[in-house]
Amino acid sequence: MKLPDQVAIVVGSARGIGAAIARTFSEEGAAIVLVDLEKMNPQLDEVAQEINQKGGKAIAIVADVTDDRQVNQMIDETVRRWGRIDILVNSAGLRGPLVPVQEITEQEWDSVLAVNLKAVFLCCKAVLKVMMKQKTGSIVSISGTAGREGMALRGSLCAAKWGLLGLTQTIAKEAGPFGIRANVICPGGVDEADLRTMYAERAKGLGMAFSDLEKSVLEQTPLRKYASHGEIAKAALFLASSDSSHTTGEAINVSGGRLMN
Repeated sequence: MKLPDQVAIVVGSARGIGAAIARTFSEEGAAIVLVDLEKMNPQLDEVAQEINQKGGKAIAIVADVTDDRQVNQMIDETVRRWGRIDILVNSAGLRGPLVPVQEITEQEWDSVLAVNLKAVFLCCKAVLKVMMKQKTGSIVSISGTAGREGMALRGSLCAAKWGLLGLTQTIAKEAGPFGIRANVICPGGVDEADLRTMYAERAKGLGMAFSDLEKSVLEQTPLRKYASHGEIAKAALFLASSDSSHTTGEAINVSGGRLMN
């Protein structure tokens, strides 16, 4: 096992990438704190029950991680229950509007930055206080292609995800002397229904057929396929575990070759 007796908080773990990471980390011996919004509570409980029924350890905490008070309560509850926090995974996300920059509303802008950047800041801020006392810890945040290149109709998401890379590198430099690592995963397209819905909306905004947009994306992807949740979870496991003990401040692409910088 790669994560024996470790405690991992996985934010945004009711479904998708976050749920896959939680399951993978549990299989590798970690106790899991599943965190998501109130509206996701049924799915969150389902993931927790699945992990526990398989002999793992998991608790579910409902929290809005854009709220500082709720973040601190989540951290305090984790420490109260297990006495430490070894891993933080920031996997909550909001894609936001698919419109040109001049058409993004202030409310849309604020919402996208709150979920994709402010929430990561608040979770890192709170967990770093614990990890610095321990003098160990690993933070893994999920970005994407929008965090590595500008994209038409994705102004707010690109701003947030690029900001996430800068925040991560800053944390890596500040917290490194305390034995804490911080890294980012940049998936390309992920094989899920939400992606196809988003591509359909984006194709409409660009005046393209969905099939043409999808064909273009896959043609720019050397492996000619989308990533699975499991493939991203394995990258997160690498960054969370001692396998990457000398890796920090990095953004690792899991994009089938779509990103190579």
